[in-house]
Amino acid sequence: MKSVPVSEELYNYIVGYSGGEDKLMTELIKETEALEIPLIQISYDQGRFLYLLCKMLKAKDALEIGTLTGFSGIHIAKGLSEDGKLTTVELESKHAGVAAKYFEKAGLEDKTEIFISPAIEQMKKLVTEKRKFDFIFIDADKVSYPDYFEQAVKLSHSGTVLAFDNMLKGGKVIEDAAGDADILAIQQTNKIISEDKRVESMILTVGDGLCLALVR
Repeated sequence: MKSVPVSEELYNYIVGYSGGEDKLMTELIKETEALEIPLIQISYDQGRFLYLLCKMLKAKDALEIGTLTGFSGIHIAKGLSEDGKLTTVELESKHAGVAAKYFEKAGLEDKTEIFISPAIEQMKKLVTEKRKFDFIFIDADKVSYPDYFEQAVKLSHSGTVLAFDNMLKGGKVIEDAAGDADILAIQQTNKIISEDKRVESMILTVGDGLCLALVR
């Protein structure tokens, strides 16, 4: 085993040499906390990873399931091509309002659109509209991950990259789910993705675990 355990000091080193902490993102996190919205956004290193991944893909159209207050969406939108657009779906209007505010502060209002809707309903609507995306990021309720995966594949073309967050669940993914619906759903989703012949996939130890899947 060659993975390096990440201490707080090592994490700060990684972030420091990977773009550092952005002042606007720090402001966003502080406002999120002040509004008593759960601080469940992705980490700084994950944000940088998603930004670079979209850049490398030369992605134009991206879909995000689970906007929260816009932390991940800002990183994704910044990584899209100049004429690119992020479609992001959020269940809570309060969260979406904060995200819209920070998308504008980041100069991304023309590169983002927010739908306030149950995610699976919006994904099915996008399927009926025959929408296709270059990159899809899933970070919402875990029990729906298997359903989100299926809809995400339908919204993909050959070469689309899917990314699922929290796929290691703080290391608990290898333990007995013991009635924990979230852990059980993550375990099931990892199995489903790894066995699905429509994609090639890998779980990365970035943040709380990112599963990347390349649609064939």
